[in-house]
Amino acid sequence: MDFRPESDSPAAARRPERGGGAAPRAQPEGLPAQPEGIPAQPEGIRARPARILALSTSGAWCSVALYRHGFGDDESDCVSEPLGAQQSMSILAMIDELCSGARIELSELDAIVFDAGPGSFTGLRIGCAVAQGLGFALDRPLVAVDSLRALAWQRVRIGAQEATVLAANDARRDEIYVAMYRIGTLPDDAGGVDGAARLETLEAPRIVSRERFVDKIDEWLREHRALARAGTLVRAGDAWVHAPTALAWDARFGAQLPAAPVADDAYVRADALAELGCADWHAGHAVAASQAAPRYLRDKVALDRDEQRAARERPAARSRE
Repeated sequence: MDFRPESDSPAAARRPERGGGAAPRAQPEGLPAQPEGIPAQPEGIRARPARILALSTSGAWCSVALYRHGFGDDESDCVSEPLGAQQSMSILAMIDELCSGARIELSELDAIVFDAGPGSFTGLRIGCAVAQGLGFALDRPLVAVDSLRALAWQRVRIGAQEATVLAANDARRDEIYVAMYRIGTLPDDAGGVDGAARLETLEAPRIVSRERFVDKIDEWLREHRALARAGTLVRAGDAWVHAPTALAWDARFGAQLPAAPVADDAYVRADALAELGCADWHAGHAVAASQAAPRYLRDKVALDRDEQRAARERPAARSRE
């Protein structure tokens, strides 16, 4: 199985981008409740313009995007900063910066998309709260998009085709958020946009221990063997840059599935969220601000004292082995 080269753009502390017609013709999959094989964007979507604001706060990077769909060529402005726990102090200014630069009033927005997770508990609460505040103030619907789904869609945005995507983010506490997706192209008789890329969820996001991570990937690749062989296998997310994960991958798969490079943009970009969210909004997957909520994969966020002590002792125990 071969691997498609990833993006080689250099990392930057602040990444503003403006695109004209660069956005792919998106036909992303809808939410899990949508029947399998039904495209998320109904036929004729491109005749319905939309202005979408998207917010990504699930990780260390804060990313905000303004997406204009159906006004000629699709356009997306995006700015991202590594703010960590300080996202709440800058996100409103980032929103104002984008809207002012595009000469768009908040009242002109059609929907607000937010990064629903999984990810940082504090970051998810910030993003959802800001989206809800805007939704209430503007009387606009909200669209929740999974962070791992957006990471997979970012592979489409750099040109991946007919690929299986393993999206994985570090969940801390020796755990990893992971999901598996398939990038494909809709057949000509499927309706929607001709030649549009489609993102299918093969394995929904879940949390696994770092020790079980490679076992879970192996299990998925065996279960979806035919799809995994029919094209490239690419990786997305920050879990792959950690040495233990890379070493475990090499030990299990070796030369059979050599480790592919990981793109610099390992964080969730708001412009990818916006494209997915726009499709979901057109498909009727939006909710009122009062109904919006992050999608946590952990039932428990805080550790008690015994759990904190055990977490500190695990690295020391491994170093003595």
